[in-house]
Amino acid sequence: MYTIPNNQLNPAPVPALPAPAGNVAAPPSAPANFLLLTQSVTIQNFGRESAAWVEIAHSRKPDFFQLYPAVNYTENSAATGEHTLRVQSLAPKEFFTIQFLCYTHAPVLSFIRSNAGPASPMPWLIVKKYPKWVYTLVWLALLIGAGFSAYWIIKGGIFIFKSVGA
Repeated sequence: MYTIPNNQLNPAPVPALPAPAGNVAAPPSAPANFLLLTQSVTIQNFGRESAAWVEIAHSRKPDFFQLYPAVNYTENSAATGEHTLRVQSLAPKEFFTIQFLCYTHAPVLSFIRSNAGPASPMPWLIVKKYPKWVYTLVWLALLIGAGFSAYWIIKGGIFIFKSVGA
């Protein structure tokens, strides 16, 4: 989480409004800092059949969200404040990402499900992809090291058996 000073968001001074006549309270001043929260959730259909009516629910409606690539969706909010996005269908191997930008609260994911059942979370990690020749060199080094180790293990075993048998 990052805090952004308010003077960096609105660097130009805002002219003051004339004071109201009478006994009226002044409007509250803006906070010195506030939090800007981001989150991304990628949803992919790993199955062999289309997933119908994929639902993504949050405990509260996020301030801003965007689906990428753009897919048709509907959204509704329950009386309890729960916010639900519904995507009509997701083809096999198709995916989309929901990007959230919030400044009042963190987006808390309640569940993701479709007509087939609940979705399961999958941890992932971004890994650098090296050229094929780098992987070939690594495998070659591993094979040479394994061969070198096997050679000396066999030589050591022969030496031990010769000394024990002598």
